[in-house]
Amino acid sequence: MKRICALVFLLAAPIAVRAQAPACSEHAIRDAVQNGMFKYTDDSFFWSGAYDKPMIGKAKQEEGRKTAEAEEPRKNEVVTDHPQRVVVSKSGDMAYEYGGGEMSYDEQKTGKRVSFQVGYLRVWVSTDGRCKVAATVFKPIESTIKQN
Repeated sequence: MKRICALVFLLAAPIAVRAQAPACSEHAIRDAVQNGMFKYTDDSFFWSGAYDKPMIGKAKQEEGRKTAEAEEPRKNEVVTDHPQRVVVSKSGDMAYEYGGGEMSYDEQKTGKRVSFQVGYLRVWVSTDGRCKVAATVFKPIESTIKQN
């Protein structure tokens, strides 16, 4: 009986340890941002200077993106984020990240290259065993906007 209990304990211990591992960590968030490989929650909140009001949910965000592309088509868009600070809760179930970055693109109608710096804030949550973006606020720094 002791052997069976010991065997059950030994088999269950790695599962318990894995279940307790936090989904959100500073390393995971910085890696996701650097590689541009982050996922969004189904009800994520997004607002930037490009839109009149925040968009909530994947469907609204996709609709907003398509509308913006139709109104002001862009080519060669490049967005680079530089996290300045990442703060993760002790449990690893939530985090926030803020920083700056750059955005540039070619206006399809005029051919002009537009570039500017941005400031941003992201809120991350652990869902479905992954750390996903729940909210993003992305703001151009007006004084840095250049058109060539």
